[in-house]
Amino acid sequence: MFERHNGAVPHHPRPFLSRLIANRRGNALPMLALILSLLMAFVGCAVDGARMYMVNARLQQACDAGVLAGRKAMTDTSTGNTTLDASATAAANAFFANNIRTGWYGITSLGFTPAKTADAQVSGTASAVVPMTLMRAFGYSSITLNAVCQATYQISDTDVIFVLDTTGSMACLPSDDTTTCNNYVNSVTATAYTRPADGTGSGNTSTAGYPGSTAYYVPEKSGSRIAALRSAVLSFYDTMAASIDVNTRVRYGFVTYTSTVNSGRAIMDINPAYMVGGLGSVNTSWNYQTRVLTGTGFSFYCFCTLPNWQYQQSPQLLTTFVTGAPTVDPTKYVSTSDAWEGCIEEAYTTPGATSFSTTSLPNDLNPDLKPGSDIRTQWKPMWTAVTYVRNNYNSTATATSSGDTSNSPNLDQAAYYKAGYISCGKPVSRLAVMTRTQVSNYVNATDFRPIGGTYHDIGMIWGTRMISPNGIFAADTAAATGHDAPKRIIVFLTDGDMAPSQYIYGSYGVEYYDQRVSGGDLANLKNYHNARFLAACAAAKAKNISVWTVALGMSSTNELTQCATSPSQALSTTSGSGLSAQFATIASKIAKLRISK
Repeated sequence: MFERHNGAVPHHPRPFLSRLIANRRGNALPMLALILSLLMAFVGCAVDGARMYMVNARLQQACDAGVLAGRKAMTDTSTGNTTLDASATAAANAFFANNIRTGWYGITSLGFTPAKTADAQVSGTASAVVPMTLMRAFGYSSITLNAVCQATYQISDTDVIFVLDTTGSMACLPSDDTTTCNNYVNSVTATAYTRPADGTGSGNTSTAGYPGSTAYYVPEKSGSRIAALRSAVLSFYDTMAASIDVNTRVRYGFVTYTSTVNSGRAIMDINPAYMVGGLGSVNTSWNYQTRVLTGTGFSFYCFCTLPNWQYQQSPQLLTTFVTGAPTVDPTKYVSTSDAWEGCIEEAYTTPGATSFSTTSLPNDLNPDLKPGSDIRTQWKPMWTAVTYVRNNYNSTATATSSGDTSNSPNLDQAAYYKAGYISCGKPVSRLAVMTRTQVSNYVNATDFRPIGGTYHDIGMIWGTRMISPNGIFAADTAAATGHDAPKRIIVFLTDGDMAPSQYIYGSYGVEYYDQRVSGGDLANLKNYHNARFLAACAAAKAKNISVWTVALGMSSTNELTQCATSPSQALSTTSGSGLSAQFATIASKIAKLRISK
C-alpha cells in the first residue's frame, strides 16, 4: 500500500564530487593535454624506435663485416693464442668503419673491439650511442646499443683428389709456347734415376716387393711447370689448413698420369683378386704383344745354336710378377728377372666409341667397377720386358726371327723410356688425412718427375675411381662417424692437349697392335680418347663430385671447360705464381667463411 503526501516527491541533494564529475563544462583542455602527451609518446617511440632499429641493424652488419674481414686476413691461425695479429685487427677495424660512421642516423659515438678466440676464430663487440629526439621529453637523452659477432672459416669434411699431369712437357717453363717446349723436350737427353723401393710418400701400406728400378725423366728448366705445380699444391694445402677448425676432416689423394697410372699397389692393397694373377683370381695369365720360343737352330753366321722366336700376342703367367717379386722373363734366351713397377693395363673398353652413357659405361670407364671372374673386368700389370714390337711397327702380321734382331725390338730399352714411349710415374696416393710434410714429401719425391705422353682420360678415370663413394675405394671416402658425407673435389691439372700415340705402350697396350681404343681407326685416335675423357668427367659429376680443371702454360681447351663442373671452374694461367694463386683460389672457394654468432 502506497502513501501519498500531498502529491509531492521527496528531494535529496547530490554530493559535490558527483556533481563535479557529471558537470562536463571546462574538461576539454585537461583531456586534450593528456591525449597530446600520449600521442607525443607514441610518435616519439615510433620515430626514435625506428632510428634505433636502423642503427642496431647497421651496427650488427658492421660488426659482422669486421670479424669476417679479420678472420680472412688473419695470419696467425694457431690455437690457444688469443692475441689477434695486426693484419687481422687492421682489416676488422677498416671493414667495421666502412659499414657504419659517426653521424649516421645521428650516432654520436661508436666502439668496436675485435678479438681472437682460443680456436683461432675472430669475435667482436660493438656499441653505438644514439641520441633521442622526441623521447627526450620523457627523460631519455640517448640510448646505447650493443652487438656481438663472431666469424669462422668452416668447411664440411672434404676429400680432395689431385689429378696431375707429369708428362715430359712439364719440364718446360709455364711461359713456353708449344713449339718452344717441344723443341726443348726433344733436344735434351732424359736423365736416369732410381725409383724409391718402398714407395715413399705414396700414402699406401703394401709391403710387397716393388723393388727400386731405373727410370728416366726430362731435366727440368729452372722455374719449370712441375716446380710451379709443387708450390701450387702446397698453397692449396695452406689455404685449406687456414680455413678449418679442429672438428673438420680434410683428406687428400694423388693421381699422377701420363699414358698410364701407377695404381697397381693400391689395387693389390684392396683385393689382389682384382688383378689378373693376383691371389684369389681365377685368371692367371694375360696376352701381351710378345714372343714365344719355337725351338733352336744352328746359325752358320756365328757357328752357334740360336733360339727361334715367334712374335705374336701370347699369354704370360703373372702369379709371381704381380706380387712385385723378381720374376724370370720367359722371353729371354739368357735368363733374366724383372719386377713390376706398379703401372697397369686397363679393364676392357668399348673400341671405336665417341659417346658414352653414364648409366652404362664400359668397364674401364666405370668408377664403381669391382672386378669379378671375367678377365675383361680385371686389371693387368704392365710388363714392358715381355713386350716386343714385331717388324718395328711396319706390319700387324706375326713375325719370326733367329736371335734378337733390331727388326723386332724389345721395348724394355733405355731409348724407348727416354723417348717417353714407356712411362710409369709415381704411385697413386689413396685418400688420407695428410700433414703438410707428407704432402710436400709426395710432390717433392724422387719419382715425381716429368716424362711421357699426355692421356687425360686415364688420369680422370683414376681420379674419379679413387674418390667415388661406391667403388673399390669407397671406404677411403666414407663419412666419419657422426658426420655428414664429405664434399668430394677433383682438381685436374694439365699443361697440354690430349696427345695419344699408336706406338706408346700404356694402359691400353700398344694401340698399333691391340686397337682397344680405336677399333682400328688409328687416324682418329685422339678423338676417341677425348670422348673417353669427357665420359670420365661426366661420370664424376654424376656422382656430385665437383671438378676443377686448371690449364698451365695455355688457355683452357674446350674439353677442359666441358670437364669442369661449371665454366667458372675451368681455370688457366701462364705463370708459376699464377698457378699457386689459382690453386689457392680453388681452396678458398671450397672453404666457407661464415658468421657463427
